[in-house]
Amino acid sequence: MKKKNKEDLQSLLIVGGTLLGSFLIKRALEKTWEKTTGKEAPKNPYNHNNSLKEVLAWTITTGVLVSVTKVFIRWGLTKGSDKALSS
Repeated sequence: MKKKNKEDLQSLLIVGGTLLGSFLIKRALEKTWEKTTGKEAPKNPYNHNNSLKEVLAWTITTGVLVSVTKVFIRWGLTKGSDKALSS
């Protein structure tokens, strides 16, 4: 396989894996929030039923966990695809 094709395939795997992983983490966080608080996750900061404390907690939690997940997914897929495509 040509080097350009390998790089394109690796980029596609990384983008797809990152999107899927981020989506799954966010869904899991929504379910966890609902079980823990008994309320729907405050996805809309302008909803008057959400307190500022809830909105900030949700924003910080999702931001940190989704970002960390993206780093690990990109790191793992890069290492894995390097090994798989180099053979």
